[in-house]
Amino acid sequence: MKIFPENTTEKIGFEFIRDATLQYALSDLARERLSELAPSSLRDVVLERLARTREAMQLIRIGEALPLEEATDVRSPLKRSRAEGSVLDPQTISRIGSFIVMSRRVRQFFGQREEHYVTWSAFTSGIIPLKPLEESIFKAVSDLGAIRDNASPELQSIRRNLNARRNDLRATLNKVLRQASKDGYLSENEPTIRGGRMVLAIRAEHKRKISGFVHDASATGQTVYLEPVEALHINNDIRQLENEEQREIERILRVLTTQIREDAPHILRNAEILGELDAGMAVARLSVELDGEIPVLSEPGRGQALGEIDLVRAYNPHLLLKAKREGSGEKIVPLDFALEREERCVVITGPNAGGKSVSLKTLGLHALMVQSGYAVPSREGSKIPVFGALFVDMGDEQSIDNDLSTFSSRLEWMRGAAIRANDQSLVLIDEAGTGTDPEEGVALYQSLLESLIDSKTITVVTTHHGNLKVFAHNHPAAVNASMEFDQATLSPTYRFKKGLPGSSYAFEIGKRMGVPDAILGRARELLGDTRNRLEFLIAELERTAQDSERITAEAEEKLRRAQQLLNEYQQKSETLTRERDKIREKALIEARDIMQSANKRVEEAVRRIAEEKAGKSEVKQIRKELELEKGKLAEDLEEIREAHQPKTLGTPPKIGDTVKMVDGSTTGELVEHNGNFAVVLTDGLRLRTKYKNLVKVEATVKKRDRIQISVVGSGDDDGVVRTMSNSLDLRGKRGEEAINELTYYLDKAMSSGLGQVDIIHGKGDGILRKLVHNYLRERREVVAFDLAPWEQGGPGCTIVRF
Repeated sequence: MKIFPENTTEKIGFEFIRDATLQYALSDLARERLSELAPSSLRDVVLERLARTREAMQLIRIGEALPLEEATDVRSPLKRSRAEGSVLDPQTISRIGSFIVMSRRVRQFFGQREEHYVTWSAFTSGIIPLKPLEESIFKAVSDLGAIRDNASPELQSIRRNLNARRNDLRATLNKVLRQASKDGYLSENEPTIRGGRMVLAIRAEHKRKISGFVHDASATGQTVYLEPVEALHINNDIRQLENEEQREIERILRVLTTQIREDAPHILRNAEILGELDAGMAVARLSVELDGEIPVLSEPGRGQALGEIDLVRAYNPHLLLKAKREGSGEKIVPLDFALEREERCVVITGPNAGGKSVSLKTLGLHALMVQSGYAVPSREGSKIPVFGALFVDMGDEQSIDNDLSTFSSRLEWMRGAAIRANDQSLVLIDEAGTGTDPEEGVALYQSLLESLIDSKTITVVTTHHGNLKVFAHNHPAAVNASMEFDQATLSPTYRFKKGLPGSSYAFEIGKRMGVPDAILGRARELLGDTRNRLEFLIAELERTAQDSERITAEAEEKLRRAQQLLNEYQQKSETLTRERDKIREKALIEARDIMQSANKRVEEAVRRIAEEKAGKSEVKQIRKELELEKGKLAEDLEEIREAHQPKTLGTPPKIGDTVKMVDGSTTGELVEHNGNFAVVLTDGLRLRTKYKNLVKVEATVKKRDRIQISVVGSGDDDGVVRTMSNSLDLRGKRGEEAINELTYYLDKAMSSGLGQVDIIHGKGDGILRKLVHNYLRERREVVAFDLAPWEQGGPGCTIVRF
């Protein structure tokens, strides 16, 4: 991506974002990558970067332990190992070994989660496992960089002999030491080291009383350090064995260094991949800190011209991050910025300190961050094109070196933009027309805007000049916009409003600041009636627009609430109809079964009469039995009727009770009672009826089903029949804790043969629901999932099917 001028990234806050990202990097290589990070103008590259960031953000939010740690920069020691015969020290070799282990573990981590992290799995598959070198290093060197005794058979033998001779030396010296101490010859009661040999500290006047060699004397000359003759040969053996040990260690290190040198290209390749991963994770961590979302890259239009822009509740990342880290509590107002495909230019007007410049910087910074692979703090579904170049004119570019004034510098920028900008460019101009004669300045910038529009360049410009407002109104590819001003408080709201120009509100702000009325009045006279009326009309139009938006927002909220209630009522009605049909069907089936049983008994009685040729007394007895059966049948049918209707209670109903209308089966809650009339709430509807038509019934409470399962032979079950709920309540849980509990529950549910479960996550802000749904998408065993119907929890519950 071309950026003009070069200091644009600093002006709009990208350098601040980059510096904040560096704090998350673990390695020098990642810090180098981030320092060189630049926005790309290639759509495929941007899509790849954003895909990586999306996966890394998911990994961070879930809390999976990526085995990427702060590690040594292997490039310098690998460079030192290039020379034939070179030897790396054991600590450096150990750190290289740890790096090789980390590389292998990172590859395994993503390889085992390929379905969740597709782009990173593909990228890290380029890591070359170096298991033989890893084993060679840690067979010889410990994690702390010490050479192991069993690094080679020769070293093991040498150290065994060395330890034996050192023990011999201690025993010999202790023997001489005890005798010398007994004779009063010692200056110190412990052996010491001089010239690499173990000696005794003897008083100078007694040095000839012990056979041996004097190696040194104290500064005062009162003590000499003597090697007893009995220890001479042992010390010589120890010195020789130490030399052999050092030569063997050097040989081992040379062999390891040679192996490292042979695998150096692979190690460097792995380092490049881990450095890129480290940098990508740093970008993702900052994106998470900003609560960022990955926007949609709008598709190019005909002729490959840039697509639309639709930033929804887009916060300025620089200001947002600064407020978060400083804890200032400063309120950052989000930007809603939309630009249709046919709109190529936006002219933003409004009062000073109203947020015009911040809007420009927010748009420019979002473009730079997205094309560098960051998620940005905007609403999910926001759209932005991939720009080929960014031209920013923020003014105040006076150059001492080139002896250019501020306006001359702006003309220099104008020349560069006019020549270089094309249909892939974004041009941001702040305070157009300032720095010179207003009429000439406006004419120059209007001409520039016309040229940029002809080139299909997307241009956003802020100004106070009315002529540019008229230009935006008249040109078919340009549109006016303003920064909203609250006329009630005479203060800016910092909200971007597209479609209407804004007033500078100079007189209103001046009045609020205490400028004398006489000065303000004279200023209005000087401005002229026409200009005064124009500014008044703009202010009046903005006030009317604010009132209209407020009324529209209230109406939309009421409409949304009404639609929501309508949907709820429809769901309730459908649910109650289904339940009523089920109850009726069940009652009919039970009644049918009873009637069939009764018919069988009648048929049996007739058969007996026919077969036995019964007399009057027998027929009378059979008729009596049938009468008893008839009575029992009536009782059974009455039980069915009562079982499927609410139980009537004897006490008069009061407000809050569940009631039933005596002339039907409708039930509901008594919510009003006024004299002879009452109001019943049923299925969300308020029904007015006579109070005497109501009877109090027993409220029915649905109980959540529980399923008995028996798992035989599992590691944590003894085959006993256990009760497992077909629902999991995650309300109150956070991030990793919720996902861990959900993972365990789903595993148990599937192994227990459950085909469907309910996950209760609550409504709230939808954060936990989003986390649960993202996780469910990753589980291959999950066939489908959706929010529960209203009567089962609605948006607070998700039904999962296996």
